[in-house]
Amino acid sequence: DYIKEREYLFEAMLPLVEKCKSLNRAMRIGTNHGSLSSRVLSFYGDTPRGMVESAIEFADICRSQDYNNFVFSMKASNPLVMVQSYRLLAAEMYRLGWDYPMHLGVTEAGEGEDGRMKSAIGIGTLLADGLGDTVRVSLTEDPEFEYEPCNKLATLATQRLASESPEAKQRQKR
Repeated sequence: DYIKEREYLFEAMLPLVEKCKSLNRAMRIGTNHGSLSSRVLSFYGDTPRGMVESAIEFADICRSQDYNNFVFSMKASNPLVMVQSYRLLAAEMYRLGWDYPMHLGVTEAGEGEDGRMKSAIGIGTLLADGLGDTVRVSLTEDPEFEYEPCNKLATLATQRLASESPEAKQRQKR
């Protein structure tokens, strides 16, 4: 059944891949912890490994059609699950010799201090690891309130780069 469902997934996704490729459009391969397929859940459980395997399946379909214009997004409302998922994905991409961008975010982190803290924990941890190409702070507030915490995280990450900060360059020489 697992293989048959994977074949169905391939056939269902193929038109989208062909359309994106023909228009030279990027695709986000987004795996959401709360929306794993029953097929993936039955094999891997509700785990970061299941999220990664699901994302790799979709990437394999894209790559089989010589389409590489995609970004990975591993979303979870729990920052610990989100961090584990991205770290596993980075390790798997390294093992496969892949280098695709990663879009970081904690899904519906919440509002107020709680939402900002969950985003800071998840996104900030991965940025400190050197992972992530784009970020989104997703609060359950009006979207204009997402900018400030997102900008702060991006600024802190940039300050850690030796190429951007003399202080960081000195720290890395030690």
